[in-house]
Amino acid sequence: MKTIFLVFFFLFILVPPNCAQTQLLRVGNAAGFGEGWSQQILDITVDKVTINGKEYLKRKLGWPSEYYTVSYERIVGDSAYYVLSGANTDSLEFNFNWPVGTVTYSYNTGSVIYERRIGSIYVQSDLLPQDTIYIINWYMINLSTGDTMSYGDPFYDKYSRKLGLMYSGLGGQLQGAKIDGVRYGDIMPYPEEIFFTEDSLYIQTLSDSGSTKIINTSELPVRIDSIISVGSLYGYWGNFSKPGFEYPFYLFQTVPGFMGDTLGIIIPPHDSINVSFSNVDLCPFCDYQVQQYFRDTLIFVFTFLDGNIYSFSKSIPISGEGHLSDVTDDKVFLNEFVLEQNHPNPFNPSTTIKYSIPNVTLSLVEGSRVNLKVYDVLGNEVATLVNEDRSAGNYEVNFDASKLSSGVYYYQFRAGDFVETKKMILLK
Repeated sequence: MKTIFLVFFFLFILVPPNCAQTQLLRVGNAAGFGEGWSQQILDITVDKVTINGKEYLKRKLGWPSEYYTVSYERIVGDSAYYVLSGANTDSLEFNFNWPVGTVTYSYNTGSVIYERRIGSIYVQSDLLPQDTIYIINWYMINLSTGDTMSYGDPFYDKYSRKLGLMYSGLGGQLQGAKIDGVRYGDIMPYPEEIFFTEDSLYIQTLSDSGSTKIINTSELPVRIDSIISVGSLYGYWGNFSKPGFEYPFYLFQTVPGFMGDTLGIIIPPHDSINVSFSNVDLCPFCDYQVQQYFRDTLIFVFTFLDGNIYSFSKSIPISGEGHLSDVTDDKVFLNEFVLEQNHPNPFNPSTTIKYSIPNVTLSLVEGSRVNLKVYDVLGNEVATLVNEDRSAGNYEVNFDASKLSSGVYYYQFRAGDFVETKKMILLK
């Protein structure tokens, strides 16, 4: 009996079911799990992606600063919950319309079946009001004897329709969640709450500058500890700035002091700071060799400040030309679709979105339909910017958000089989 129980134990540890949820399946929302006072695991929705013509939410589950697994999940209607399988197809994991007694998980080891069934369904207000709760009981069925063994407390799972797994007999319990910017219960900050407003930095000439805002949407202050250049031996003149604060610096890959906690620049909760780079030294100690272009990656190291919870890093590519281009933008036709980051970003109340349609494509004949729409964080469409036939070329469109409230929005570009989504921020 002891051996059978251990097999049962490890099967449920190593093959956990995915968590059914609705409100967590929105970009930026997260839940935190742990035992007692210690929070160990975060479940985060980080992005929207299109796979095989279907839209999935990209999810990360694990320790937020380093170790995690990735899954792709979606809800069909208001009840059917799917996960992308290893075979790149939909796998139905849960249905909110399943009745009591439905088997949600089953594993056969020969003479024994290990399974989980819905034992009860009820409504309660825990972290969120009027939440539907599913109690999943664990069973072991001996096919040789016909015996069925039910495991009681603590061997059961408690699911929330809104927040997914709330309690597992072998894996801790839900301690808190962040839903649409509001924290419920206790949830540690996570790296996705710190982001750059630009996807990359570009410095066209040595006298130009590239800049991005670093925004802290968490409830805790975050410290910028250091910046690390990982590419070739370039030198950067940089500057952190916000109203009433300026911090100029020089960054060089081999200069002592930028490999550890030396900057110490604090971004308060729900605040931001601008960082810019200019006058790039293409070869700081070469008097006779000057490169005409550069490409590098800058790694920013951060620490959340609440007893130094943990440190993490985020990177941003930086590149540029050492001279002006000989070809103007309106004469350039790329060989692939391009959706650029809106500018300015953050914006108030209008911003410009640029995109390019290639001269020759495999998926879009000239004159086919192009679609550009804007969505809020709940996935509701708030604007249609383009919905018409477009030929090859470079385009830009203005988005006026004067009637919308401040917050995060997403703009999605569709042309034939090409789909891309980017994030933008309206700050009024």
